[in-house]
Amino acid sequence: MRIDLAAQARAAGVRRDRIEMREITPTQAQQSDLARLYVAVVRVWAIRARERVLPAYKRSLSEQRASDSLTIDRAGEVEVEIEAVEGEAVRSIFTFRGLFQAWADAMQRWHMGKVISQLRYAADVDLSTQIHAGDVQETMEDILARNVALVRNVSDQTRGRIADIVFRGLQSRTPAREVAKEINAALQLGRKRSLRIAMDQTQKLSASLDRDRQLQLGMKKFEWVHSGKIHYRPEHLARNGKVIPWNSEIGKKDPPGFQPFCGCKAKGVLEL
Repeated sequence: MRIDLAAQARAAGVRRDRIEMREITPTQAQQSDLARLYVAVVRVWAIRARERVLPAYKRSLSEQRASDSLTIDRAGEVEVEIEAVEGEAVRSIFTFRGLFQAWADAMQRWHMGKVISQLRYAADVDLSTQIHAGDVQETMEDILARNVALVRNVSDQTRGRIADIVFRGLQSRTPAREVAKEINAALQLGRKRSLRIAMDQTQKLSASLDRDRQLQLGMKKFEWVHSGKIHYRPEHLARNGKVIPWNSEIGKKDPPGFQPFCGCKAKGVLEL
């Protein structure tokens, strides 16, 4: 629902030329909470690789040495165990979906509270009965679908790495302890990727909510606030402090927080 904030601010006696909102920055705790959800899927592979895949590998390697050949049956035993772990990982993704939904809903409520609080102070307007979670439902559905796809990709990538390690190991008769080290390294890659995704997706949801709420309130422009990161996009630093229309080329195709790992923020601006 569109809200005519300008009219409400003028009715409340605001005489300034414009109303500005401070940038709303996600907390480290929110990012960490999402990271735990992603890492939980990798943990399934970590636990079951130790409990199921490696023992099957050791048995297959021992039988292979005894017969001096690698048979399809022996390799197949390892494959069966990997497929069983994959089934558990898929079930954990269904759990992730519900937990992510709860995380995103909490994030949305927190963001909405920040908007309401800021405008109560900056414009003497109480939007607590006018602004609702359902106003950003499309964004919430999009971010849910995106993150389910991402966590599934993390799981698939981890499966692929583990399968490659054990089957190469059987072909070259690599000792189990060496295969275990390689699997641990593969799992570390999965964990690191999970942490990067959680950081990026927390920012993505925050940036999407910034845009949706500002447009809902009639804020057709935003001030670019640079992230201050060491590794930054030069064009983003050049935009720091500039007021940019949401319907401009930048506002549509490269707004703050939408590029991978972009930490820039959009500070809402409403001209009265």
